This record gives sequence, structure tokens and C-alpha cells, in this order.
Amino acid sequence: MAASNQRYLPKSSTSPTKLARLFLLVILGLGGATAQGVFPSLAAQAATAAPNKTFELTPAEMQADFDRMRAMLEEVHPGVYRYSTKAEMDRMFRAQRAKLNHSMTEQEFMMVASETVANIRCGHTKVSLDDATQAAMESARKLPLQVLVQGRRLMVVTNDTPDDRTIRPGMEVIEINGHKVADILRRLRPQVSADGDIETGKAHDLGGGRFAQYYWLLFGDADSFTINARDIDGSGVTAKLAGVTDAKRKTNRNPVNTVLLENVGKLMNWTHDNQALRFLKDPDVAEIRIRYFVGNDYPAWVENTFKTLHEKGTKSLIIDLRGNGGGDDMYSAMFVSYLTDKPFRYYDRIHVNTIDPSFKDQLGWSADFDRDLHEYTMPDPAGGYLLTDKMHPGLAEQSPGKYPFLGKVFILIDGGSFSGAADVCAVVHHLKRATFIGEETAGGYYGNNSGSMPTVTLPNSKLRIRLPLYEYWNAVPGYAGLRRGTLPDHEVPLRLTSVLRGVDESLDLALKLAGD
Repeated sequence: MAASNQRYLPKSSTSPTKLARLFLLVILGLGGATAQGVFPSLAAQAATAAPNKTFELTPAEMQADFDRMRAMLEEVHPGVYRYSTKAEMDRMFRAQRAKLNHSMTEQEFMMVASETVANIRCGHTKVSLDDATQAAMESARKLPLQVLVQGRRLMVVTNDTPDDRTIRPGMEVIEINGHKVADILRRLRPQVSADGDIETGKAHDLGGGRFAQYYWLLFGDADSFTINARDIDGSGVTAKLAGVTDAKRKTNRNPVNTVLLENVGKLMNWTHDNQALRFLKDPDVAEIRIRYFVGNDYPAWVENTFKTLHEKGTKSLIIDLRGNGGGDDMYSAMFVSYLTDKPFRYYDRIHVNTIDPSFKDQLGWSADFDRDLHEYTMPDPAGGYLLTDKMHPGLAEQSPGKYPFLGKVFILIDGGSFSGAADVCAVVHHLKRATFIGEETAGGYYGNNSGSMPTVTLPNSKLRIRLPLYEYWNAVPGYAGLRRGTLPDHEVPLRLTSVLRGVDESLDLALKLAGD
């Protein structure tokens, strides 16, 4: 089979130290990939946005690009009408196009295009700018804070200036350069692509150093930032902070972050590996952490890990999938196979709109992939085509793993649990094999649009649109949340105050339940 089933690409982190990167990735879920497929998230793609430019796009140029984008989406994207009717989407397209009645900068046009794409409600469909602007963005001075979006609040995670101690981790940001946080978030949220009606993924994508990228995209360059914040005791604080480049953000070592990093170290210092096993109460309670379902050693690691649990007679297993952005489809299915002793279905169906798109030359399809699409698909009675299990083995019945774990299972989830990780959660939930703790997954319970995801460039603006070709439907009938992710059995919202004290509330609850 020519097409890869891997839907993942990790993004580089913007945190100042290796420990902080681990912290942002797993505990706060602010780093790493948030979507499956070979692409960065929209928040990372904001890093490719161009700074304020002197030239503008004319209405005719933007309208031509917009019409081209719409035509490609409607022809190839299998999920344009997954969450909305055609009539609803037609109205949305008309309303967005109507905004293009005056000249705009490339930056302004991107905001219209991004909001249009976000209305599809697909976390894998993204808009980005050309490569040349990424270097400009990286060298631009941006907001020197990493943040956590908690509902309508913006909390300081780290202060990435060299030595300013006025703004500290745990404070709430109220205003930035005169812009109220509520207004900033109101303008940014519609730009963020997310599956269905899920909000946790949007909050995840807006967090960390990526918020600075979004802010730069929205407001342009600024050498300094006047921050109005509220301290933990409720007192007001104001500081003027110099902007930082991405390079400086990574190297600055502000002492104001020391306590935070030390406490996070208590939570995170047991492994830096992509996947790892430890015993919290040997041999009765074990924990598995998986950041992505990837790696040449993954199949052997999974088998050896569950063999160890079998030999030790472990009774309870905690699986940490927070911040896990997905990975190889079959690696995800393989993991589920070790949590059941019965055959099961993983995918119900995978749909594609067309196997002969009119702009195939722009999609970068290999001859092998083109041949496989024609040979290993069949007509869908509802229109388009369905993949067969010869094209994707995840459509076949899956066998249980060699050493299935049948004890109590607890899975930690959050707004970074996306794509393949969300698929795992949905199928395990459907099989009634785990208790879920944390926040709603960012990925849809019934699946997503991803798989092969070529990127095409619009001729005038040079905006690039990533087009998922596969519409995945998980084999999980009976779930009421058609537009939602896997909901936790025990909701544990992330509280920065707990992390600042070195407390992992989700893990602590899992340990308590494991002992009951």
C-alpha cells in the first residue's frame, strides 16, 4: 500500500528548557502536535504568517483565491458537510466572501480564510502562509509570555524575558497593549480549527508560546508589551516587557520561573521517552505514558510492556494520553488490542470524495498512491468512494493483543488528546474498557478528516491550504455526542495553581480510584 497511515508530525516547542518543554507537552498540553497528519497545527502555522506589508491584495485577487479555495474544498475535502448542511455551508461561504470588498494585506486576508476553514469544524484543515514569512515571524519580537487559556481567562505559565520579575507564573493577564483579553480571545477563537463543537482543543492550540504567534498575526509587530495582570491575591500589576524572538525565548532563563520548573520537575522527571512504563505501586498499579503513536520500536515496546504487566499480575493501569496528538493509525489500533481479549472493529468506514480530482497535479500524489486509490476503493452508495481493507488494514476486524490487560484501566485525557489518540479513547470507551479522567478529548468521538493531506497554494495570496482526503468513521455506534469528543467520567479541569504546587490532580485521582 503506497499511502502512509501515519497522521502525525511533532512541532518544535517554544519552552525555555527541556524540562519546560516536557511540562508544556504533557501536564499543560501546550506543546507538541495537536492533530494527526503530516502538518503543524494552525497555531504553529501562525508562525508562518507575514508581518505587516506595504502591498495589499485587491478585492478581485482575494475573491479569485477564495473561489479557488472553496472549489477545492468542495471537490476534495470529504468532511465539508460532516457537521453542517450544504445550505448552511453555502451561506457561510457567501458571508465570508462578502468581506472581501476592499483591499487587504495578506495578513488580513489570512484571517478571513482561516475563519472560513475553521467553520468546516475540522481540526486537520489548516491555512498557512509561504515559507519566506516564517523566518520573518521567528525573528520578530513577540509577546514574552507563555500562557494557558482557562475559559475566558489567560493565565501566565512562564515569563520569557531575561529577568523581569513583575509578571510571574500563576498571574492572570487582563490587558495587553490596551487590548482586553476577552476581546483578544473573542477575535482569535474563530480562527482556530477544531473538530465539531469541541472547545478544549481550541484552548490547547491557543496556549503556550503559540499565543504570542497568534497575537502577532492579529496585531503585527510590537517592540514592547504593556501587560496589566492580576496577582493570585487579587492585586493589580502593570509591567512593560520587551518583546522576544523565538531564539531568545528558548535561551532566556528568567529566575521568576524557577519555582514553577522545580515543581513541574517533581511531576515530570521520570521519563523523557516517547513511550514509557513505570510502577506506581509495584506490582499492583502501573502507568503508561505515550506522547505519540510512532517509532520503529513501538510494536516491540507495546508487546514487551503488556507482557511485563501480565507476568507481574498488575491489577490497575493508568494510561496518560494528555497532549498526545496521534500517530500511525495501526499503532493506535494495536494499542487498543492490548486492552481487550475479544476481536473488535476499529474503523467502521473511510470515505473519499473523489479518486480523480481536477487538480491532481497540485496534490503531489505518487503513481503508487493513485493506483491504489483506483484499485482498492469501491463506490460509496452515498456518493464518492469507500476505502477497502486492502487500502487500509484498520478497516478489517482487529484481533486482541498477545498479552491483553484485563484489569482496571484509567485514561488521562485533555484538549491535546487529538486525532489517533482521540480514536483510541473513543474505541476503548465504546468497548467499556476504561474510566476517563481530565478534559474532553480534542478529537471527535466518531472520527475525523485526515489521512493523506496534501497542501495546495493559492495563486495570488500564496496562502496554502491543507486538504484532508480521508473521512474516518470510528466503529463506535451508540454515542450521543455526534459533534463531541470523548467526555471524561471524572472531569478534572487543569488548574495552574495545582501545577505550580507540583500537584497532578488527574493522576492523583486515578491513583485513588485504582486503590478503591
